[in-house]
Amino acid sequence: MTTKQLSEKVTWSLGWWNIYFLLKIALKVKGVIGFSTLYNFAFFFFLLIPVANKGLRAAKNSIAVVVGLWLFHYDSFLPPLDRLTTQLSQLLQFDSLYLLELLTRFISLDIILLLCLILIGYYFAQQVFRVTSLVMITMVFFSFSNTEKPLYVQAKVPTTHVSQNDIHQTRITPPQTASALSAEPPGAELKLPDIIDDISLNQYRKAFFANEAQKRSSLQSGLNLNHNFDVLLLNICSISWDDLDLTGQTTHPLWAEFDILFENFNSATAYSGPAVIRLLRASCGQQEHTSLFEAASNKQCLLFENLAQLGFKNELLLNHNGEFGNFMTHISNNIGALSPAVDLDKLSPYQKSFDGSSIYRDATVLKQWLAQTNQTRNTPTVTLYNSISAHDGNRIIRGNSGSSLISYRQQQKNVLDDLYAFVNKLKKSDRNLVVIFVPEHGAAMRGDKMQIQGMREVPTKTITHVPVGIKFFGPDLNIQGDKIQLNQPNSYLAISDLLGNIIASDVFSGKPFQLSDLVQNLDEVGIVSQNQGTTILEIRKSSFLTLDDESWLHYDAK
Repeated sequence: MTTKQLSEKVTWSLGWWNIYFLLKIALKVKGVIGFSTLYNFAFFFFLLIPVANKGLRAAKNSIAVVVGLWLFHYDSFLPPLDRLTTQLSQLLQFDSLYLLELLTRFISLDIILLLCLILIGYYFAQQVFRVTSLVMITMVFFSFSNTEKPLYVQAKVPTTHVSQNDIHQTRITPPQTASALSAEPPGAELKLPDIIDDISLNQYRKAFFANEAQKRSSLQSGLNLNHNFDVLLLNICSISWDDLDLTGQTTHPLWAEFDILFENFNSATAYSGPAVIRLLRASCGQQEHTSLFEAASNKQCLLFENLAQLGFKNELLLNHNGEFGNFMTHISNNIGALSPAVDLDKLSPYQKSFDGSSIYRDATVLKQWLAQTNQTRNTPTVTLYNSISAHDGNRIIRGNSGSSLISYRQQQKNVLDDLYAFVNKLKKSDRNLVVIFVPEHGAAMRGDKMQIQGMREVPTKTITHVPVGIKFFGPDLNIQGDKIQLNQPNSYLAISDLLGNIIASDVFSGKPFQLSDLVQNLDEVGIVSQNQGTTILEIRKSSFLTLDDESWLHYDAK
């Protein structure tokens, strides 16, 4: 074969690279990925360049593999690759089995079957006609369709312009409806302009945090220092309303036990470190993610510091070692250096964590804590209990975990069952106690087309919409009226406000009180959630995402 003949053959045939484009076209039709017309055509014609020299052809093929993998990721709805590199040190701490499981989640059985069908079809089709020509015609068709990845948002919305004069309002009042979670961000000062674009969304984000920076909790306002009750914060990892819906646990009896249930609470983040910091700084408005890892600029923001000033002793309780992601450092920076109240070395581990460390069953740790504090309690305490029992990738020791979803179902149910049993145990005690159940974030076990199962890089509503409940215990409680379910959007500042109302109302004195009185004037807030380099705004049932704090995409998870 002459060089001319070789060139002609290479020019009009992609060979097995046709499989690459056929797979991407099929995935695009299924809505699994996007399809960048410009980049894919550029790659297509690069592959058609005839190269006769074997060395140059090998170099070209090597470059093609790298570019092809990059372009596949670019067309996917996965976060940018730099998100992976920034978290590489934590990924390397994962257990090898968990890493393998994460890799398998990127490729479903449906995709494997689809690839097999394409391979078989290509094998026979290329013997009959030019598949490369078919691929090119299909790509041309897509170029005339709306097939690009989601572009910057330009959607018209009938709202008003953000007014700089309105930004300095200190309190905001949203419409209190059952759909308030995805309603327009509350407050006239946060109204959006008629066109939702990069500029207006950036203005809204700045206005939101300017408004939040002025908020302070009522917990700091001249409260009585004489208290006869304790506070226990159950900070539980990986449970959201979406996870509960997926596992069928929205009807678990635990939820009926809470005297006050926040149905539209925003955890504002999708990771444990930022979540616990936000909880420990609950006495101020929502901070930007970048400020969380700096020393608190105002000690009045520190929830445990404010409670300590009111006579509560600070206490820490964990069911894990707290080493992953500098978790203990985040806690000590916002509470102070505390040793966990229960020595886990004296207990038997129940699970192995995603990083191979030991996890102890919630029922065992809480039972031990309750026995110790019943014997030694002299002053009122506020205790932070952090549990990672439901975290993705955990394995029950001597248990048959099965798939990740099956394993998660069991571990989530264990958590809820243990807490329900703990609640019933507290009912039989004479202890005055306020228990606040507040998850860190969800587990993202359903996943969506832009994030695989378990990925929480983008803090979507399915991850940050968590159930928060408050339960009162004590022999002298005299609660009047029905239990309360709050539908308006709240976040951590509402917890601090609620504690202030509880202290001010002296609910453990034996006098009658209405639960509805305790939820008066709680902070209400628009839905803004952040991870490192990622911000989600929830506006009128639509989510808007930025990865660079400048340009925005409409986050369409369906």
